[in-house]
Amino acid sequence: MRHRAGLLGLGLAVLLAAGATDGKPAPVHAWPAPHPVASPAGTGAMGSALTTGPDGAIYLSWLEPAGGETWALKFSRYDATRRNWKTARTVAQGSDWFINWADFPVLAVQEKQLTAVWFVNLPTGGHGHHDESYRALFSQSTDGGATWSPPQPLTSESNSVEFVALQPLRDGRLLSAWLDGRNRAAGQDRQSLYARIIGEPGPDTLVDDSVCDCCQLSLAPTPVDGALLAYRNRTQNEVRDIHYARYNGQQWDQPRELNPDGWKISGCPVNGPQLAAAGNLTGAVWFTAADNQPRVLAKRSSDGGKSFGPVQRIDLGRPQGRVDSVLLADGTLVMIWLESTGAAAETKGGIYLRALTPEGRLSEPRLIVPSRTDHLSGFPRIALASARSVLLTCTQDREPTRIATFLIDLE
Repeated sequence: MRHRAGLLGLGLAVLLAAGATDGKPAPVHAWPAPHPVASPAGTGAMGSALTTGPDGAIYLSWLEPAGGETWALKFSRYDATRRNWKTARTVAQGSDWFINWADFPVLAVQEKQLTAVWFVNLPTGGHGHHDESYRALFSQSTDGGATWSPPQPLTSESNSVEFVALQPLRDGRLLSAWLDGRNRAAGQDRQSLYARIIGEPGPDTLVDDSVCDCCQLSLAPTPVDGALLAYRNRTQNEVRDIHYARYNGQQWDQPRELNPDGWKISGCPVNGPQLAAAGNLTGAVWFTAADNQPRVLAKRSSDGGKSFGPVQRIDLGRPQGRVDSVLLADGTLVMIWLESTGAAAETKGGIYLRALTPEGRLSEPRLIVPSRTDHLSGFPRIALASARSVLLTCTQDREPTRIATFLIDLE
């Protein structure tokens, strides 16, 4: 457990409640600077994400302009020995794609297969929450990404499939979940949450019939062959708090509320939760602005997500959310989020990192990368690179945008 001692040794703050409460960012401990890793993405790239394979290898995926109105979905594998990205490969490209700062492609890595999902526009008349709806296509590769199968819809039951999450299961199947607009065609005014096993026959499964319109989903594995899904629910009186549902490999349990934040908001905040899991341990991190107090909160579970412990506040007083997290081998939950460093109307900010130990102690907050907080800065993502380091990817909001990646030591 040397990595745990190193992480906690750099001025661990023994805080059980967390976060500044006066609206001012707290002092930030002087941590070592992150190591830039040359990005394989081209100029104008955006929508990057990180995925970890069963062998621990990390994959970076992103969107990149390919000339004219055409965009390409590309990916690269991280070489942990050389600490660089391998040559980028193209999954697919097209001119009818839906390109968005919050809803970007996802990649799942299994032992003998890669699966990629991206989004294409539909003609006017779709039934999503946009004036012109869009749907998800997926393609698979069995040769490491050299060739890909012809694209096909994620589901044949709906023309409105958005914010897809993928989770490989221990038995080799691939679980997908998404926000679905099919019920709008019947006159309802809200999105639903559906799921299915990719490639298996049978109907889609309804997980929750009323969810927030455009907040990301998060899937994580459970110890037995199942998964845990976290998302933002939507009640009839517009309370939009985080819920979670367990999939046991065959069916879904009834969704449960993760924490009674009580955030009543008439529009979607575009700020979904993130889960991290390792064996029986699960961490959940999310953003809320209930009672007009923006906060980043976290909870832990030691029974595979069947129940969660007390809530902890993580932020410094001016969070924008857009969270992510990973779990270390000793159960320490490492979290990142976007925080504003200026006045409310400004867009100056940074990506911060903080660790929560199994005993409930919070490390000093760490500013790892300065960042703007407007839409084009996107959603930073992290993945566990070693026992003592994580990889970070983020979109740098400039003209044109660029994808940056960093290796961050945790001690």
